[in-house]
Amino acid sequence: ISDKILNKKGKLSAEDWEQIKAHPRLGANIVGNVPNLVPCIGAILHHHERWDGTGYPEGLAGEQIPLEARILAIADAFAAMISARPYRNAFCHEKVLKELKQGAGTQFDPKLVDAFIGIIEAKFSEEVKVGQGSPGGQSSS
Repeated sequence: ISDKILNKKGKLSAEDWEQIKAHPRLGANIVGNVPNLVPCIGAILHHHERWDGTGYPEGLAGEQIPLEARILAIADAFAAMISARPYRNAFCHEKVLKELKQGAGTQFDPKLVDAFIGIIEAKFSEEVKVGQGSPGGQSSS
């Protein structure tokens, strides 16, 4: 996907969306030429499928979507939301977790969202505890 599209501040055109929707197939094709990465093809190809079947490139739903792709979809969305974009600031962790919860059962596998959120909350809780024991109450991480 070109930087022009990735950094676009306004609405995406139909052409822009076609380029975006093509990237999973392109990524899968590239990875398919690297023997050690061939097992990753399903995850890459289907990481924009949605639990409710309205995703792309094939409109798979639920457990038709490879497990690795369902995991990657959540991790990819999390990474996107905690990162600043030209069209918006990064979201705070609380907002990201709320967005993931709202997408459970429609965009994301609800069981995997629960597991992911549990891991993030445990990590956040651990960082808070470490931060409380540091000079000035700040975390070193």
